[in-house]
Amino acid sequence: MIRVALDAMGGDLGPRIALDGAVEILSRHHDVFITVYYSPYSDLELPAPHERLSLISCSDVIDGDEEIVLSLFRRRNSTLYQSLKALTDKSSDVVVTLGNTGAIVALARHILGVLRPKLYPALIRELHSNPLRCLVDLGANVHCPASMLVGFAELGAAYIEALSQESPKVGLLNVGVESSKGSAVIREADRLLAENAWLSYKGYAEGTELFEGDKNVIVCDGMVGNAVLKASEGLLSFMMRKFKDANGVSSLFETFYQTERRHGACLVGVRGNLVKGHGRSDLPAMVGAIEYGIDIARADLYSAIEARLCNEAV
Repeated sequence: MIRVALDAMGGDLGPRIALDGAVEILSRHHDVFITVYYSPYSDLELPAPHERLSLISCSDVIDGDEEIVLSLFRRRNSTLYQSLKALTDKSSDVVVTLGNTGAIVALARHILGVLRPKLYPALIRELHSNPLRCLVDLGANVHCPASMLVGFAELGAAYIEALSQESPKVGLLNVGVESSKGSAVIREADRLLAENAWLSYKGYAEGTELFEGDKNVIVCDGMVGNAVLKASEGLLSFMMRKFKDANGVSSLFETFYQTERRHGACLVGVRGNLVKGHGRSDLPAMVGAIEYGIDIARADLYSAIEARLCNEAV
């Protein structure tokens, strides 16, 4: 039985999306149990009782625009805190949330702990699944020294090994492939990655290599990664609107978006499985994020990544 802890309060569309998503998932997967953490609304209609669905009411909600301050760690009855705590209590196998990215990263580090000292957690997004290709980081870290980028590469490589039959091939996102290109941080990261005995480092990657080429782990800082992701999503939405009247073209874009990409991103580097969905997720995206969480729980992703990192540290 896969046990999902679902934070219902993080999305822009409210808890209804999470509740409906949970019901849909239970109809598709008969070996999944979902615990929904929600804050009661006066007009919120709860789903009918189900033997594999548990509803836990929490008195606090961490909003999407809240600053990351020390008081955040004392808000133990928030839906996000309680869902993460379920991982440490061993009552869930994965957390799925659409909430505040900064709060998710901060609380995950605080409650779950990190896999290795000085290894910063990172958000990984699958750019496509067959063959698997990933972008890391997507916004968990904005100011990244070279050593942090090397850590992202290790996390991404371990992710590829855990979830596919592919061999990791790492590229460092840069403005060009020439050795003279990039900032001092990027050039130092390039030097460190080239010296790493484990990683199959293939050098710099340009933006055109995000979706094509032999590199399947593309590394960048969170500011760049988030901008790249949002720009890609925006372009896809724009193209779908542009071609909505073209026979077959719009459905092709929709198929690519819904079947070639799991919804959401995976936070790796902490002691637990966690999926962060987009705050604007609709019902199909919510369902996709939960199914992503189920996939990584089945693989026990965080344990596989931890074991790989420990092997390299020996």
